Amino acid sequence: MVIFSVIITNLDHILQNKRLYKMNKKTKICAIVAVGPENVIGKNNVMPWYCPADLKYFKITTTPYPCIFGKNTFTGMNNQPLKNRINIICSSKHNDEMIDLNYWHASSIESAIANFKHYDKIFICGGAQIYKYVLSQDLIDIFYLTKIESPKLQKQIIQNPEQYTYFPVDINTFFTPNKWAAKQITVQTETLPKNPPHISQTFWQYTRKRQLG
Repeated sequence: MVIFSVIITNLDHILQNKRLYKMNKKTKICAIVAVGPENVIGKNNVMPWYCPADLKYFKITTTPYPCIFGKNTFTGMNNQPLKNRINIICSSKHNDEMIDLNYWHASSIESAIANFKHYDKIFICGGAQIYKYVLSQDLIDIFYLTKIESPKLQKQIIQNPEQYTYFPVDINTFFTPNKWAAKQITVQTETLPKNPPHISQTFWQYTRKRQLG
């Protein structure tokens, strides 16, 4: 009875988002990440910078798609699901189950993807171990990368490198032209909030070349 209720509830959600329902179209697995100086992505499960423009860009890009997080990353979000997106928290300690309509548990990345392949995009949102796994398994079709620049933060990282979490590959060498098509994304600056004066960003999209044509 409980399983039947879950199926009906999920079907209702699919019908409400029928423009995303692509029965015969391959779901694109996307990763999205902001990477700062020295390849840093975090400190104590949160980003070590305040970049309102990137936060707004993240919201625009990931809404209304399913978003997969590791347990520690979700803890860094104060265990608060993102609005207007399905939040899937992945952990080997979890069973595959719906906690709420927009909040699910998954036992693995593969099961999370399999359960939401009716969407045309699924987003991998971190943290470091999740990124490491999906890259090692060659799962990513499109990579949305924000490059954060901050000389002030870079100095702090160099002084105390052990305090930070790093992206598992070097972004300056990983996205090779023979495997990835790079495109810098132009975002209308007036649509984004301003950053603190010592922080700037550029937005990039890397599409795996198997997706072209």
